Amino acid sequence: MRALLYLYLCLVGLSSACAASNVPPTPGPSPAAAPASVASPKPGVSPSASPGPEAQQAVNQATHDAAQRLSVSDTDISVDRVEPRQWPDASLGCPRQGDVYAQVVTPGYLIVVSGGGQQLEYHSDARGRVILCSQ
Repeated sequence: MRALLYLYLCLVGLSSACAASNVPPTPGPSPAAAPASVASPKPGVSPSASPGPEAQQAVNQATHDAAQRLSVSDTDISVDRVEPRQWPDASLGCPRQGDVYAQVVTPGYLIVVSGGGQQLEYHSDARGRVILCSQ
């Protein structure tokens, strides 16, 4: 008799656990309310002839560094291209062997300058850090 009672209780428990729920589903965010994703600029697409104010500090640092490296005056450096970028990590797309970088998408700029017959590529982040990216 005990075995039948135990079997009955197990069957009741299993059937109630597998029964459909009468609780209505909670509404989630509607697709119309979700923010639109912004596509990252692709390399070589729509370079900016005149950088915006947020990029100007990085451009100034890049031109000054290029002038020193190429032994010319700052006025002899021309800005060829400035493009907003989303770098894949804190290396700004120019990792150095043996260094460790934060693995976070880092917004910044690709800055290409030329002077003294040479062209230099700089990468920056949104905080104003600018590095020469020699590939």
